[in-house]
Amino acid sequence: MISQKIALTPQTLKTTFAASVAGAVVVLVLQPEHTSSLPILVAYGLWATHLFFGFLLFLSGVALLQRLGWRNPWPTIVSALMLPILFGCVSLALDYGFGNPEEGEPTATTFLGLLLEEIVAVTPASFVIAGALIYLLRREAPPVEPAEPDEPTPVSLRGLIASVPLDLGNDIIRMHAQDHYVEVVTTQGRSLLSEQFGECVEKLADLDGIHCHRSHWVRLAHVVDIKKKGSAYASLLSNGDEVPISRRKYSEFKSRLHDTATST
Repeated sequence: MISQKIALTPQTLKTTFAASVAGAVVVLVLQPEHTSSLPILVAYGLWATHLFFGFLLFLSGVALLQRLGWRNPWPTIVSALMLPILFGCVSLALDYGFGNPEEGEPTATTFLGLLLEEIVAVTPASFVIAGALIYLLRREAPPVEPAEPDEPTPVSLRGLIASVPLDLGNDIIRMHAQDHYVEVVTTQGRSLLSEQFGECVEKLADLDGIHCHRSHWVRLAHVVDIKKKGSAYASLLSNGDEVPISRRKYSEFKSRLHDTATST
């Protein structure tokens, strides 16, 4: 089946034309009785034109159904089934246009009867045309390369906390509550914000950080070590700062820190 999207581009038409030219040679080699009375060049032109319109009708049907949102493999199947009807109409017109109607007395006496006879006659050729074009387009389809994983989108610290100065950048190390202010420390510097500490912690919920003490939040990616200080613990950060860890948070802190280390 044709899985890629079909469009009547110059490349597709070039493939269709080449298939028609080559296919007409094959048909003439088989010496069909239908064109035996015609000059060879006229017979060749008739078969090449037949094949070209047959290919074009099939491609147009697939492209139209794909644009209408039909899922594979239905555009290919329906277009192949409809091709004998459409191709029969074109074939009958081409035969009379080239001055080569059916030899002998036709069995049908009406136009509809002639058309039905033509449809029956071209049905095998229609399926051959559809099959040949499916084969050619599948061979030309570019190999599907595995999609590369999307790179993570850099976090905008200012997008999370609007009052963060632009010159602090986005790589936050820690936050510290100081009375009615919050000290934000990044790799680019530090600043006091007129914010509520609890609200800032909530805004940074999607970052790899932890509220490790009543008034401290740290980014786990910047934790270098855990130090024991008497009966308490403190985290040593990448910028040299030490931040206390509450006893209640110590187990969670160690577990989260281990998960962060193994995932990087």
